[in-house]
Amino acid sequence: MKILAITASERKNGNSELAAKYVAKKLNADLEILRLTKMKIEPCKACYACLYGKECEVDDDVYEILTKIEESDAVIISSPVYFLDATSKLKALLDRAFLALPHMDSFSKKRCIVLTHHGFAKGRGWASATHLMLARAFCLNVLANIEIHATLPAEVVAKKENVEKLDLAARLLLSGEKYVAEGQCPVCLNTVFRHADDKLICPICLSELDKELRVLKEGKWWLSKEWFEEHFFKELLELKEEFKKRKGELKRAAEWLL
Repeated sequence: MKILAITASERKNGNSELAAKYVAKKLNADLEILRLTKMKIEPCKACYACLYGKECEVDDDVYEILTKIEESDAVIISSPVYFLDATSKLKALLDRAFLALPHMDSFSKKRCIVLTHHGFAKGRGWASATHLMLARAFCLNVLANIEIHATLPAEVVAKKENVEKLDLAARLLLSGEKYVAEGQCPVCLNTVFRHADDKLICPICLSELDKELRVLKEGKWWLSKEWFEEHFFKELLELKEEFKKRKGELKRAAEWLL
């Protein structure tokens, strides 16, 4: 098995990297670590060239990242929490996820584990949801979304409870089974919810849940290949064409602010 670990921490051999190394060693797998902090990832220009089947106009390393995922058998997204959320480099990659659309079929066959490392339980925020969203936007087959409390360097492999979580990650990558932790959406494994009347709404998959996180109505928003094709290759292109028709009108509406 060839595992690609995607991390967005500047710390070499920190908890994020050590966790991926542990899982790979447990499986006797080949491991490549992709350090996003060492890569050039520019902002999306929202030009929609990729939706028209054209090459992205941004000259950076995102295509290299896609190639690395294509060449792997499994992916581990292992990254820390910074100020309640994912680090800036990981979010930058998520914003370029349009480029993964041509790879939907092949990426959906690649097993994925999400590992989110926080130093303080009260400050873990919603980073695991952002990390999960990256995996979902890249259409990876997510088996588990695991949060790990590791404050000090190497604590990810020094604490028994953390090692147990990494052992679980290794078993899941081997078996292909899905694991739903306590407090997670049973459909997509998200950890953050919106409140609507007497229901909870998962913002990633749009499933409706009761307060015990039991499924009332299963959603398929970010999980369905059909949704991606409908939204990205139909709805967004229609909006682009509408903008072309109304460009003059919209420009005149904003003229006094320019």
